[in-house]
Amino acid sequence: MVVCFCSHVNKGFSDQLTENGLNLFWLKKRSLAGWRIYCEMKRETLIARLVAMLIVFPLAVTVVLAQGRRQTEMGDSVSSSVAIFHFINVSTAPEDEWIGAGIAETIAAEFESLEDLRVIRRGVEGESIFDLSAEPGTEDFAPLARQRSQQLGADWFVIGGYQRFIDQLRIIARVINTETGRIGRVVKVDGAVVDIFQLQDEVVAELQNGLSDEILGRSEVATNRVRETPSEGGVNRGRERRSGDSNRLPSQADVIGDIERENIDSALEGGGAIPAARSLAGRATITIPRTDQPPNIDGVLDDAVWAAAVHLTDFVQQQPLEGAPATEATDVYIAYDRDNIYLAVHAHYSDPNLMRANRVDRDQAFSDDKVRIYFDPFLDQQRAYSFSVNGYGVQGDAIIDASGRGGGGGRGRGGGGDRGGGSRRGIPFGDNSWDALFDSGAEIVDDGFTAELAIPVKSLRYPQRDRDVSHQWGFQIVREIRGKDENAVWAPISRGVAGFLTQMGLLDGMTNLSTSRNLEIMPVLTGIQFGSIDSSSGDFVAKDAEPEGGVNLKYGITSNLTADFTYNPDFSQIESDRPQIETNQRFALYYPELRPFFLEGAEIFNVFGPINFVHTRTIVDPDWGGKITGKVGNTTVGFLAANDAAVGDLDSSLSTGFGDSANVIIGRARYDLYSESHIGGMVTNREFLDSHSRMMLADGRFRLGQTQNIGFVAVQTEHRDLDGAESVGEMFDMNYRLNGRHWNVFTGAYRLSPDFKTDVGFARRVDQQRIVSTIGYRFWPETTITNWGPSVTYGRNWSYADVLEDENLSVSLNTTFRNNISANVSVGQDMERFQGIKFDKSSVRFFGRVSTSRKFSIGGFFRYGDEVRYIENPFLGRGGGGGLFATVRPVSRFQSQINLNTSRLLDPRNDDELVFDVKIVRALSTYQFTDRLSLRNIVEYNTLQKSTGLNLLASYRVNAGTVFYIGVDDRFRQADRIVGEDIDGDGLSDYLFPSITTMQRTNRAFFTKLQYLFRY
Repeated sequence: MVVCFCSHVNKGFSDQLTENGLNLFWLKKRSLAGWRIYCEMKRETLIARLVAMLIVFPLAVTVVLAQGRRQTEMGDSVSSSVAIFHFINVSTAPEDEWIGAGIAETIAAEFESLEDLRVIRRGVEGESIFDLSAEPGTEDFAPLARQRSQQLGADWFVIGGYQRFIDQLRIIARVINTETGRIGRVVKVDGAVVDIFQLQDEVVAELQNGLSDEILGRSEVATNRVRETPSEGGVNRGRERRSGDSNRLPSQADVIGDIERENIDSALEGGGAIPAARSLAGRATITIPRTDQPPNIDGVLDDAVWAAAVHLTDFVQQQPLEGAPATEATDVYIAYDRDNIYLAVHAHYSDPNLMRANRVDRDQAFSDDKVRIYFDPFLDQQRAYSFSVNGYGVQGDAIIDASGRGGGGGRGRGGGGDRGGGSRRGIPFGDNSWDALFDSGAEIVDDGFTAELAIPVKSLRYPQRDRDVSHQWGFQIVREIRGKDENAVWAPISRGVAGFLTQMGLLDGMTNLSTSRNLEIMPVLTGIQFGSIDSSSGDFVAKDAEPEGGVNLKYGITSNLTADFTYNPDFSQIESDRPQIETNQRFALYYPELRPFFLEGAEIFNVFGPINFVHTRTIVDPDWGGKITGKVGNTTVGFLAANDAAVGDLDSSLSTGFGDSANVIIGRARYDLYSESHIGGMVTNREFLDSHSRMMLADGRFRLGQTQNIGFVAVQTEHRDLDGAESVGEMFDMNYRLNGRHWNVFTGAYRLSPDFKTDVGFARRVDQQRIVSTIGYRFWPETTITNWGPSVTYGRNWSYADVLEDENLSVSLNTTFRNNISANVSVGQDMERFQGIKFDKSSVRFFGRVSTSRKFSIGGFFRYGDEVRYIENPFLGRGGGGGLFATVRPVSRFQSQINLNTSRLLDPRNDDELVFDVKIVRALSTYQFTDRLSLRNIVEYNTLQKSTGLNLLASYRVNAGTVFYIGVDDRFRQADRIVGEDIDGDGLSDYLFPSITTMQRTNRAFFTKLQYLFRY
């Protein structure tokens, strides 16, 4: 028996015949958009179809009625039944709604030709049997579908979806067992919209074959055949058919209603929602083979292992046209052994001149075409590892948290930014300060590039498994084609689903991975010689060289728990802070962490909130440090202890605390509930002599459906200074976020008491009661303009004395164009209270970026409007500021990044008198002589301070841990700006060279560093 389901707005096949006299369901008067789209099809196809239908349909109706009577007469002789649901419009475009009913009707009509099935179309009064109360695609759809199927005695039901992108159409259908919830057949077809009839026929044919196999008990044979065929281990290009497998509608929530990746069997059995992180159903899945012949990692794909490896070729766009087939072909091969995961890539180009590849240092291939590999070993959708390679074999690696970023930079809403974090329109880069040891090789070929990677499993944290028990990891492959502004992905990604980790595919089949404990020993030798100008004589004095040694240890306690220890760590600034304009800043500037010891595992200690609860740069000069990070069961743990000798580095031995150190302890535990959801706690403590600074924190984040989440943070601090003064502070933050295909909403409210103090975190400002809301809508025309949309932000802030301190309103328009062009413009109307004075301000801001060429890219931001002058007698000035950034790559081995930051203020009270005009220019240039040897130069100039900085660094890198540096850092200042001692005794500092305007060296440092990584 077959039961045909349609939504209440699509009454079905017979109603269509009555209304139009034709089986053209898209001609309904309510679907003018559908008629318009259909008329755009080939004219000859339309005429041929109309003629055929006018002739054939009277006969077809007779046959259908006869078939229904025949099935009714057969009664109990029919051996099986199936229910067919209205197909879901994945792209949600209203003009495409007409397609879903037509596909379902076509399948139902064709299924009536099967002798072993019976179709039920209507109730006794002609109404639709299933008038579904829940809209397709909601959490209730799949359980309701099964319930209705059971009520009518259907043994199977068919559900599916479709997605149109410009002139292309994708249809996916599933046959599901009503009793068990097992997926019997998954069919996917791609083609042109004008060939919709042919696509429907292909879907019907495959479903009929699959259902026949199920009825005759042949499904297990088909299942085994799929699993044993390497080319069917993953998603394949073109038409696809699977039995006994689960797949998911590309770039959308699963069409069978398993929203939040709920397990299909549990949902259909009425088990309700289970943690989405445990869900395997609906994921693109591959099972990779074990190999006894490791490849030679040289970038040449001639090793025997690749012939037996899983071969993936089907990639779809994440951008610019979501779900559309990738415009360039990609071949990926995957295998493993006990120690490594092996991958080979052949990135094809129809025009090889399109490829962007540069010879740069590790983790620096930001502007290149790359292939990125993502692993989520715990399958908890909380954290993932990323590995990348470009056409020259330049390695990149990073850690991504549930927000799609890393943990290295500290990202409280109060300030900070990611070092290497962020994302490229939905593809996360994460925190690239994490370095892993892995091998890679690449080669430029005639039609693109080839690459090979060997990723040691001991470079990752992963759960332990018993012998012969298969690992199941989250898995994703992303190919970046910068010249087309295109991201192609293996597991489709939907803009209608928030989060990257939740949409990763599944890597299955790995067993008996190495259980050897990872032990890394990295001795470090440094030599530094400082020189500076004597503030009394003006002479430049060079100090003696200061050689030092230290050691870093890493030990894998288990495969998922790691201990790190450092003694006398070298924190010389191999990578210097980016300059920031310090003029007219009301609050302290934030500088992100750059030191490797504190960066690794930093995402564990990161808590989203209005401040940075852990800012390890407060530990200025540690003699030692230790930490344990990892995961035990569902609990992520982190513990860090270090001392800080900087507080005891005083000028006089008679000073209190001379030679003493502060001790810092940070402990974090986070229990992962389900996908991107957790509850956790953290404590921090810093003690120095009789003073202390303590913080206790509880936090939680909960994902709601596909696009929403809520979070909270509750904090209490206890602080006692060296004078014995004590204070207790508190903070509470609550926020809600919706991030969907079109709507973006954020609402947050927090309280931060005046007595809130923490010596381990970073808070720009206290004494706040703030609420802020942002709402935005995004259109996706996916033509010359990829997307655009407006947004509105409004916020208010009161002090604890209930005085309105700030009020902000801004309206923005964001536009993204094809070919790597984007622009944003916003206008704002604000109120700011400073020193009890209320200032009303208006401003306009602009941001834009253009990166259409491999050799050159440029971007910038600009603001202009009212600004408060933060001085003892403040006033409202008029000014602006902004920045310009450009990258020049004339040849593959050389690139220069040029940045200009500026800030300018005029005083309207005095005929627009110039108050200040600051410009900071920074140029960072690198030349890569070989894969290992590079030279970097940084030049900076500050127009206000009249200062110049030069930094030259040569490096020879063997791998992620073994590297040799040698460099020099010079600082100059205009001589008449160099401040010396108070020579004349008037209590004021005097200038050393008041009449000289040439540049004078003020500081110089020669430094060298050698670190060598031993791994056992």
